[in-house]
This record gives sequence, structure tokens and C-alpha cells, in this order.
Amino acid sequence: MKNNIKKIVLGALMASSLYASDPYAFDVESLVGIEAGYSSFDVEKNQANTPASITKYNKGEAGLKIGAQTEHYRLFLSARNYFVSEYDYFVTYGGELQYLFNFSKAANFFIGINGGILDSRFKVPGESTSRTLSDPYYGGDVGFNIHAGEVLDIELGGRIMASDAQNRKNGITYKFDNIVTGYMSLIFRYQMDD
Repeated sequence: MKNNIKKIVLGALMASSLYASDPYAFDVESLVGIEAGYSSFDVEKNQANTPASITKYNKGEAGLKIGAQTEHYRLFLSARNYFVSEYDYFVTYGGELQYLFNFSKAANFFIGINGGILDSRFKVPGESTSRTLSDPYYGGDVGFNIHAGEVLDIELGGRIMASDAQNRKNGITYKFDNIVTGYMSLIFRYQMDD
């Protein structure tokens, strides 16, 4: 898990430094974001000769994202932790590519796509070993950036992440549904020096 975070951070730094290496060729800003949100998802349990049962989760999440932004495009690499107490860990690693609609000097609207890996570990009562997931997700983002200052945006957004993540063991399958999140981020913008 630590290696994945290191790869994400290194990749984002490389991407943002490439874009920002010549700020006169492109008007590019580097970005660092801190995110907090509230997420909802379902987990379906299937077992032979037994009706499926669904457990609903509504939990908080926090994340870190780094990236770069031009006039109309924004790219983030991100890592998020979901506070699901029933799990040893429940995290996502991925990225977002967004298109910015600059309708005002005070704010802009964005729409985008996301994708990455959902990684979790949990233990089911009555089982001696833990279950793990490491499966891809994909989805979309939409929201507003409010320009709170020269170097700070307040981002209000919504995100959906679809995954076919499932774990089958001992004839019992746990399948994860879409993760729907409403979130707020503080986005710090800066230009790298030559």
C-alpha cells in the first residue's frame, strides 16, 4: 500500500513538473488538494440456497490529491481513505481528468472522469482469515471551484465510482456496488519556479 502511494505521488510530481517546466508555453499551475467527504455504498452478500442480503454504508472519507491545471483542463492523482470501521482498511488510489468551464472570475464549473484501484481488507464473523479486494473502478466527477484567493480554490463536488469488486471464499461472495460521494476540497494553486 505504501508503494502505491509513493508511485502516485512520484507520478503526479513528474506530470506537474513537466507541464510547469515552461510556464510561458502553457499557463499551467501545479495543484495540491486536501479533501473531505461523505460516501455511500452497498455490499451484497450471496450464498447458495440463501437470499442475498445487502449492507448499506454511509461513511466519511478524506483524501489527498496532487496535479496540474491549464485554462480548461485539470489532472489529479489521488489517494482516499474511507472511514469504514468494519474494515481493516478501505482506500482508493487513482486519478481524475476534468474539463473546466470558466463562466466567471469568481468560480468555474467542472465535469470529468475518474479511475483507479479500490483496495480493502475485512474479516467476516465466523471466518478465520481476512478477505481482501484490489479491483479497478471508474466513474465521473462534477462540481464547482470557488476562487477564494490568489492561490486557493474551494471545490464542492460529487463523484460516482463504479466497481465490480467482489470476493468469493467458502461459497460466499461479497460484491461491492457504486460508491457515491459528496465532497469539499481545499485546492492550493502555485506556479513552479524556473
